[in-house]
Amino acid sequence: NALTSKIATATHSVSVPRTFLYPGPDMKFPVTSALSIGSRLSVVGEVETRGTDYLLLGSGEAIIAAHARRVNDHFDDPVAVAARLIDTPYLWGGRTAFGIDCSGLVQLSHAICGNALQRDSDMLRAEAGELIGEGADHPPLRRGDLVFWKGHVAMMEDETMMLHASGHTMNVVREPFTEAIARIGHLYGLPLAYRRP
Repeated sequence: NALTSKIATATHSVSVPRTFLYPGPDMKFPVTSALSIGSRLSVVGEVETRGTDYLLLGSGEAIIAAHARRVNDHFDDPVAVAARLIDTPYLWGGRTAFGIDCSGLVQLSHAICGNALQRDSDMLRAEAGELIGEGADHPPLRRGDLVFWKGHVAMMEDETMMLHASGHTMNVVREPFTEAIARIGHLYGLPLAYRRP
């Protein structure tokens, strides 16, 4: 007799940078684990304890209701999502609010907004949206544009500031674009490409 398991369909996802999972609907319970923005959940119910609303999972565990959204209720601005992750530690290969790398920041920020992008910076450089420039040749940059160096990607917050998971500072930072070009340039040269997702 073969055992079968049913995988629950995700109904919600975590919508804040980090939150806790409790063994039941009470913030005074010891924490079961911590979850990152974008973590998917299968909610089976809701309950209120002392004025705080909780979402209940099939396991009986609970999460603060205000820390999650329905899976199809996407944010609309990947740059705003990335800005919420400022100071997240840099982690090579990371894609969570506990540790993230440059391409993970771009991919996760877009995923929270319902946009599927490739995982690595070289894949993003080849496929993310429209190529708008290469080398020193690019139009005025605007919010959301991606800037690529060899092995690195950053997201423009506006025409002068960028957000990126920096191996230099070892966290997600906001940095003036011209300062980044000067600092990164002595190691990797000028940006290779600019894309508009």
